[in-house]
Amino acid sequence: MNKLFYVNTLISRPDRKINDISLLKSNVEEYFVQINNTHEILALENLLDFDYLNGAITLTYCEQTLLDVTLWDLVDQLWAYILNVVESLLTTGEGETYFPDQPVKLHLKSISVDLVLYEIEANEHIKVALPKNEFIQTILEGADDFFKNMEECFKGKCSYQYEIEKIETLRRTFL
Repeated sequence: MNKLFYVNTLISRPDRKINDISLLKSNVEEYFVQINNTHEILALENLLDFDYLNGAITLTYCEQTLLDVTLWDLVDQLWAYILNVVESLLTTGEGETYFPDQPVKLHLKSISVDLVLYEIEANEHIKVALPKNEFIQTILEGADDFFKNMEECFKGKCSYQYEIEKIETLRRTFL
């Protein structure tokens, strides 16, 4: 079966300043390191500020980009906010949040048993109906990968036990 969704988390390289957003998409590796690139992530350890951890979440559905590196933010907080939106979606049928440090709004709304309306208001306004189960599974996997990789790489410098437990609770509730 082909995967419909792809999600990835990237950590900003603290020694590289982003001055021109138009260059970001074509030079992702220059400004970011993928969370699963353990060797490069560990090389950044002494440069990272674990209270203000900048990074980006990329999310695509089929060929459509839903989140990209131009919407970088405080990435650990952003994942926590997204988990809250998913929790709200599962309990009330709707949820929304603003990004931690940007005027970007994410809104999710259940529009049928099988579909969720994904809406993000940033420079562009994206509004798309997505398959609910696959979307939620992808989000939970992406968040889980991020938080577990961070704890594995930086033992003692960051703790995401609350978020990891929340993901497990959402999985039990949802699946």
